[in-house]
Amino acid sequence: MFCIELSEAETSALVARCRREKVTVNSALTAAFSGAQSFLQGEMPYHAKIVIAADLRDRLPHSPGEGMGMYAGGVELKLRYNHKRGFWENARQFHKRIQPAITNKNLFGAILNWLCLDPTISEAMSFKKLGGLVPPDSARYEKLSAFGEGDDVVLRLLQRDKLETLETRYWGTAVTNLGRLDFPREYGALELDRLIMQPGGGIPLANANLVLGAVTCSGKLSLVVEYAEEAVDSATMQQIREKAMEYLLEE
Repeated sequence: MFCIELSEAETSALVARCRREKVTVNSALTAAFSGAQSFLQGEMPYHAKIVIAADLRDRLPHSPGEGMGMYAGGVELKLRYNHKRGFWENARQFHKRIQPAITNKNLFGAILNWLCLDPTISEAMSFKKLGGLVPPDSARYEKLSAFGEGDDVVLRLLQRDKLETLETRYWGTAVTNLGRLDFPREYGALELDRLIMQPGGGIPLANANLVLGAVTCSGKLSLVVEYAEEAVDSATMQQIREKAMEYLLEE
């Protein structure tokens, strides 16, 4: 993982440019990192597959307030970056596809399915995928490796989503953006310079080319990019980073 820290001036310039281009910062970020990947790696089938997280708290009939829980959903889209067009034209096309897709039906659909399942099935999915990584000298090796190789309902659920193996890259870009958080800057003698969010995800990183976490605080946009070296080598990911920022900060 690595962090990209925009200055206050760079953040203001990016927000202003997004407003002029009639797109959200989130749409611009998605287009930039998606386009940078296909530009540098060549067009791969998974590059166009994008998942975008969204907040559910304001969509619930009874607000959870400050309660802790899984109050996030996501939408999956196929968005192909057109390198014959300029970046901001691509960003507008992404925005036109993303915004109508962020509906209650799309965001709550998968969650409602899981609420009807025994929670142990969800927990078992990680053991199914990772059981083969347990070292043979581990005390739990026989039990976990046998479960990882078994043909059962958990395996079939993973196969349905094409996530039964760590060798499959299913998504090109996964994006989660906390937006702008209006925390006070000063706390006595201390000052909040910026906030950095480590995004994480519900799947192993090897199944996505990259996961992007964004948050704006104290007037500064901070980005964290996570990736698995089994999927993308670090040198290529640094080039993707540079190309994406070139798109976003171009004059």
